[in-house]
Amino acid sequence: MAYQVTARKWRPRQFDEVVGQEHITATLKSAVHSGRIAQCYLFCGPRGVGKTTTARILAKVLNCADSRDGNPCEACDSCRSIATSTSMNVLEIDGASNNSVDDVRELREVVRYAATEGVYKIYIIDEVHMLSTAAFNALLKTLEEPPEHVVFIFATTEVQSVPDTILSRCQRFNFRRISAGQIAAHLGTIAQVEGIQVEEGALHLLASRADGALRDAEGLLDQVVSLGAEVSQQAVVQVLGLVDRGLYFELLDAMREAAPAQVLDIVARAVDEGVDIEEFVYGLVELLRHLLFAKIQGGTDELDMAEDARQRCGELAVAMEVEDLLRMMQSLLDLEADIKRSVQPRFRVEIALVHLALMGRSVDVSELLRRLQSLESDAPRPAVSPPPRGRSEQAAPPPPSNPNEQAASPPPSSFNEQAAPPLPNDYSEQAAPPPPAQQQVAAPDESSNNAASLNIDQVRTTWNELVNAVRAIKPSLAHFLNGVTLIGLEGHVLKLGFGEDDRFAMNQVLNNRESVEEIAEAKYGRRLRLEAVVKKDDQPASQAASQPESDPTLRSVLDTFDGELV
Repeated sequence: MAYQVTARKWRPRQFDEVVGQEHITATLKSAVHSGRIAQCYLFCGPRGVGKTTTARILAKVLNCADSRDGNPCEACDSCRSIATSTSMNVLEIDGASNNSVDDVRELREVVRYAATEGVYKIYIIDEVHMLSTAAFNALLKTLEEPPEHVVFIFATTEVQSVPDTILSRCQRFNFRRISAGQIAAHLGTIAQVEGIQVEEGALHLLASRADGALRDAEGLLDQVVSLGAEVSQQAVVQVLGLVDRGLYFELLDAMREAAPAQVLDIVARAVDEGVDIEEFVYGLVELLRHLLFAKIQGGTDELDMAEDARQRCGELAVAMEVEDLLRMMQSLLDLEADIKRSVQPRFRVEIALVHLALMGRSVDVSELLRRLQSLESDAPRPAVSPPPRGRSEQAAPPPPSNPNEQAASPPPSSFNEQAAPPLPNDYSEQAAPPPPAQQQVAAPDESSNNAASLNIDQVRTTWNELVNAVRAIKPSLAHFLNGVTLIGLEGHVLKLGFGEDDRFAMNQVLNNRESVEEIAEAKYGRRLRLEAVVKKDDQPASQAASQPESDPTLRSVLDTFDGELV
């Protein structure tokens, strides 16, 4: 007998053999057993998941002479003729090539004839969404009131293209994508029966590559077996042009350790091995998805992959944060769309991966606030200066160096001691100022007082002077500063308001903010940080300033840790 591909050789012949569609096969078996047969069925779902196969099994069991528990017997004449595609009672029609209204009119003439053997005459129309609008309209009346002996079974991969008038006349069954674990297990069964030596990791690679389509996975298995050697992970990578998953693990380790040189080296190795750039990015996104699931679910038990890869994913998931994984996935998904339009896709990938390697670890704002509070509580408190001494303490003369002077001085009068009570402290402070040296130490700095008491009104009053000082250095910058609106001063942050049409002026001011900040520091004795806010024409300045980053506490956190809001 001629060689048969695995997909045809292992095509299910009974409902119990259909993989991953138990919710459909159980319903159909119960309907057949109870005799509740619909006039039209619609099987929809992705390619390679068993739609046409299930339609053939249903056709066999409807005309089977000895059905058993809702499954065909595979022994009667009807089952054998349907299996060999020679039955006159089952007609399979390709909707893509028989999509005209004339084809449907011919079908309407044929359905009037009864079945030659068995009970039902079954019409299976594959890719029914390819029928024209006129063909659908010609089919409506037949679907609504078909002969009792006729059953229609439609299969489609694009159910959204089927008119609602057709959908309302069918029993709809949605076929699911088959999980990678189920596909890998089924491929393992095939390999065991066929005597093929295969590695577990290779089965999971094939299942992952099939993207939920069992028929595609069986075709990929045939392709790898044709190599003639054992079906190993290396053979799958070589035949299908995949990227070794170990290379992805090395890449993520390099990105986590902020090693851009190692990142570029890994990309170069992948390109040298002939890996397609889009395939490289696709595989990396898939691995990041597994890591995200493992991080959120708290384990790797639900991941459909080999045991060694599952263990490695668990280690990486513990070492990485959810926020970092989300940022990396979003960046790579955006990159995937840019690669198709890029002249140099490799350079685009390298730039994106180096940027991700150098982006740093993300920290939650609440964590930053907690750190700031911890730093404030651990900071040493300034020593409290003692209160100023009274007159009696300040006026006491130093002890004489000559003992004779002490003996010659008259003793203090007792009358003076009793009649001269000590003056109050406030009067003592005024009457007895500290010595000159102490006065210089305690004198506050005038510029620091001005800086501490600086407010937005003072800035508005002296703004023209600041602009003139800027004009002496950069005349064009002073022109842009003339048109700003001073919104507010919060701590050391001075907010400048710009209209929606003044974005160019805003960018010029932000690009030269250091020059303005230096001039402001020389003028006010205080370093001011300039921030720009786009203000609508009808928006008050107070509303323009009420942005998330205007929170003084949050602004302090961002300045302390040199961070940015994401």
